[in-house]
Amino acid sequence: MAAASAARAGVWGAEPVLGLSGDYSSNPALLAGVPDTAESHAALLLDAPTTYVGEAVKLSLEPQIRLSNSQGYAATDSDYAHLNLKSEFDTERSVFSAAVGAARDSSLYHDVEFNGSTGVRRDGATADLNWDRQLAERIDWDTDLSASRVRYGESTGLATLTDYKYASLSPTVAWAASERTKYTIAASAGRYDSLDGSTASTSYNAQFGLQRQLSELWSVTGSAGYSRAFNRADAFSEALVFSGGVPEIEIVPQTEKSTQNGTVFAVNLTRQSSLLTLNVLASRQLTPTGFAYLTRQDTYDLKSAYQAGPRWSFSADLRWVEYRYPELLQNSIIGQQWGDFALNATWLWTEQWTITLSASRIVTHGTSVGSVAANGCSLVLSRHFNWKKFQ
Repeated sequence: MAAASAARAGVWGAEPVLGLSGDYSSNPALLAGVPDTAESHAALLLDAPTTYVGEAVKLSLEPQIRLSNSQGYAATDSDYAHLNLKSEFDTERSVFSAAVGAARDSSLYHDVEFNGSTGVRRDGATADLNWDRQLAERIDWDTDLSASRVRYGESTGLATLTDYKYASLSPTVAWAASERTKYTIAASAGRYDSLDGSTASTSYNAQFGLQRQLSELWSVTGSAGYSRAFNRADAFSEALVFSGGVPEIEIVPQTEKSTQNGTVFAVNLTRQSSLLTLNVLASRQLTPTGFAYLTRQDTYDLKSAYQAGPRWSFSADLRWVEYRYPELLQNSIIGQQWGDFALNATWLWTEQWTITLSASRIVTHGTSVGSVAANGCSLVLSRHFNWKKFQ
């Protein structure tokens, strides 16, 4: 015992990844009726996750960088820099976690009525606090508090994105009725404000959920409930007034209000085997998008992943997204619909080298221009370095 080495409180380590990518898109800006819009670019990728693991404390620092040969924020030449710091503190019955992040990347939105899929610089900051407490053997309490702040760069076309801040609080109670069945009751409240103070949305929702292990391979998770959002916008109108008998036009400030009522839901059907994973997802939620108010987003997604052998793996993703804006925006910005399909093949060349080949197709629809599509492909060569422990 006297010769035993001193115990260490925890271990720091890093496992960096360095990669090169080449990307091609037949119509990256999703422009209608414009020939010869294809682009191809190369980029350097760097991912350096660094972690600390102790008895009760876990820390992780996750920097991610992409440097393209053509600086910009379009679909194929987007430079980005992400930095996330996460921490977790565990006790016998509780898990407390905190996370902060900062990012500069592109915000691609699909608006073929005006200027296709426009890439705009997006500077974002996020913060999140989560507390998970085991109240009893079968009852669990979870509370999540999150906040975000987003600023956009100068748009190359019609400026439709608005800088905003958003905060939400979401408590959840879960009851494990049996080994296979769990029920949840969740509520949330959120506040969305444009940074110039011209628009705001306040939302509330409550949902009832179910988690069920149907068999050894199949499981389902679902929730449904009711949401309500109150929207406000500051506007100006012209009024004819008489000053000394002379008619004049006066600008009068006014406030416009609207309400969004409806259902929110999320369903996830999963099949998990040793080689094949299949996920079917459908959801409806109120989410911040940069379009002045909280936006109703409907998402339908089919994902699959297959491990063909020790070196080959394949995945596919088919997704359809619809946005519906509040009545206050209907005269200026219509709802959007778009879908994308992606196929990926990954080959583990050696223990350190990986090659990934991807093919994709994106389609969006506009009332006046019809459907606009783009086909793309990418090749990524990455080098994984062994986990390095810091003393």
